[in-house]
Amino acid sequence: MGMRLLVLHGPNLNLLGVREGGRGLSDLDAALKARAKSLGMELTVLQSNHEGVLLDALAAHREKVDGVLVNPAGLFGSYALKEGLELVGLPAIEVMLRPPARESVVAEACVLQVHGAGGFEPYLEALETFASGVFTPGSASKTLDGDDDDDIVQSPRKSKSKSTPEPKGGKTLGRKPSPAKEAAPESKGGKTLGRGTKSASVTTDLLTRALVHQKISDRLAGRLTAAELASWARSRYEALQRGLPAEQGQRAVLEEQLQRLTLSHLPSTRLSDEQLVDLMTRLDEG
Repeated sequence: MGMRLLVLHGPNLNLLGVREGGRGLSDLDAALKARAKSLGMELTVLQSNHEGVLLDALAAHREKVDGVLVNPAGLFGSYALKEGLELVGLPAIEVMLRPPARESVVAEACVLQVHGAGGFEPYLEALETFASGVFTPGSASKTLDGDDDDDIVQSPRKSKSKSTPEPKGGKTLGRKPSPAKEAAPESKGGKTLGRGTKSASVTTDLLTRALVHQKISDRLAGRLTAAELASWARSRYEALQRGLPAEQGQRAVLEEQLQRLTLSHLPSTRLSDEQLVDLMTRLDEG
């Protein structure tokens, strides 16, 4: 059986295309189902103008699906929807047909944001990111970049953006912290996967295999919690996206390991101690 996803469309998406006379929600759902079929995936799709209906759907399907694709639309500031995504513990991708006017609260509970400029492409890119196997425990890990070029920082599905997002929109790993906040000391409280405003970090001018190895060792020794390790890995991955120097010839390896560690505290992608040791071994061999 292929990967199963819950697709949630937020308020007013039932009116998609009405004012412009373009493609509507039925066209979007048809495009989603066609792409899902080609990728061997199963979709459960729901649109609602009511926050509570979306929350009920999350709770009802939490054990029936492997991930969530959500367009909060006007609910991008919903703390209730953010909390619901956190509580179900499934990898989620936030998609929006256009970037929101303000930062999305819901994105703090999501692994990725994929924003577009009005077309259906963000939804389709999110599907392909899920289908890549990146969120599937034990699958062959793939970096989000899809390219080993050290000079080009790309988003899911070989987007051509560099470290500065394109004006039309883009994809980010949750909410991006400012450089000043990223250097702030790590809080001892656990952090949600998509949250970046209080990212844990270690001040360093170079990301190395030895540094990642040490962080995994700290986790195994109990000096870091699973959430703290995931938050640190996320902050380092984002720093790489912004141009943080990496050990020569090791960028692809480091991005792969950081990506796995970023997801390591979620119930569906949690890494066991044995898997963490295996990551350390791969770092030593790299």
